[in-house]
Amino acid sequence: MRQVLLVEDSKMFGRLVKSRIEKTFDVPVFWTKTLAETEKILAMAKGHFSLALLDFSLPDAPNGEIIDRVVGEGITTFVFTADLTEEVRNLVWSKKVADYILKEDSNSLDYIVAAIRQLGDNQDSLVLVVGDSARYRTLVSELLYIRKFRVLNATDGKSAMAILEQYPEIKLVVTDYHMSGMDGCSLCQKIREKYKQDRLAIIGFSSKNEGNIGARFIKSGANDFIIQQSFLVEEFYCRVNHCMENLSLIDKIRDGAIRDFLTGLHNRRYFFDAGTELLGHVQKHGELLACIMLDIDFFKKVNDTYGHDVGDMVIKSIARTLCDNAGDRDIVARIGGEEFCILTPHGNRQEVIDRFEKLRRQIETTPAAIVEDKPLFVTSSFGICTAIGDNLESMMKIADEYLYKAKNGGRNRVQF
Repeated sequence: MRQVLLVEDSKMFGRLVKSRIEKTFDVPVFWTKTLAETEKILAMAKGHFSLALLDFSLPDAPNGEIIDRVVGEGITTFVFTADLTEEVRNLVWSKKVADYILKEDSNSLDYIVAAIRQLGDNQDSLVLVVGDSARYRTLVSELLYIRKFRVLNATDGKSAMAILEQYPEIKLVVTDYHMSGMDGCSLCQKIREKYKQDRLAIIGFSSKNEGNIGARFIKSGANDFIIQQSFLVEEFYCRVNHCMENLSLIDKIRDGAIRDFLTGLHNRRYFFDAGTELLGHVQKHGELLACIMLDIDFFKKVNDTYGHDVGDMVIKSIARTLCDNAGDRDIVARIGGEEFCILTPHGNRQEVIDRFEKLRRQIETTPAAIVEDKPLFVTSSFGICTAIGDNLESMMKIADEYLYKAKNGGRNRVQF
């Protein structure tokens, strides 16, 4: 996010918004109170604003004139209003704004922050719009662009499936019902054969309410359904947000199940699942794989001397170091209290030994925590297995035996 433009004539509300946005997002907020002031700052800082928060009614622009001026600069715009009449609501949505916020709502500041965060998430989200009507595709795509989504278009079901195959990161499909060759419900069924609802959301569209078309869409695998005949921009955004929020929530739950809560590294469960898959891959393609067990030396003494809070700091420091030194295909996990395990494809045995000897020295010479303004250093021991076994457990057992030898041999060493 670049700079934020705030146009608000209420001093109290303006101060609250400016302070909250700057504190939350660490971006500068430029605050004007009239249309005339805004004209001047837009002329001086053309192209510098990525987001605008506008008061609908200003002393020199009482009927929303400020909106056209700012939207015309290509700036993503949110509108504040204390007027919730149908006339004002329809006028605001006709201006291609991202959203409006009720000033009188006690949760308005929280809503603003959440809406801005959602825009940031949307920039990483790819949406596929499917329909043989160019007018329909343009309408939906433009609305999605306003909310900062990345958008692809398909003219029929067949091309939609090809695009999904090419872009597996697509999170949402918005499909019309009436299409040649394959209608929207049939497309939903095809999509659900490959992509489940926890990975991809679908919103069905129909030009009019035809019998049980909504129920047919839902039963075919769509998450939601909209009738274009009674189409409301606000409703469309609400339904899109609902789908994206559900996917995000599922991702967080899924991620929480495979992550260590303290370090953010993968946990033991993930290590065995993904590690077994990686082992199978390297066996099939004749690649080399090493399994490394790592243990923090005298960690109990750290806990006993400095307390568990400092112990947690040490564990998190080691985890960060492992992450910073991990390769693209490496699997790094915390599998016990102070014990970590790494799987890494490699070119040759000596390469692995040199790499982890370097890592051992880095851990030894890098403060793992600061205690009473003094650096606390720890050491670590490594056991390395470079012989690919029949299964992951056998490789871990060998690495663990070498780790035991490293401990018995004086610690702070790499054993292989």
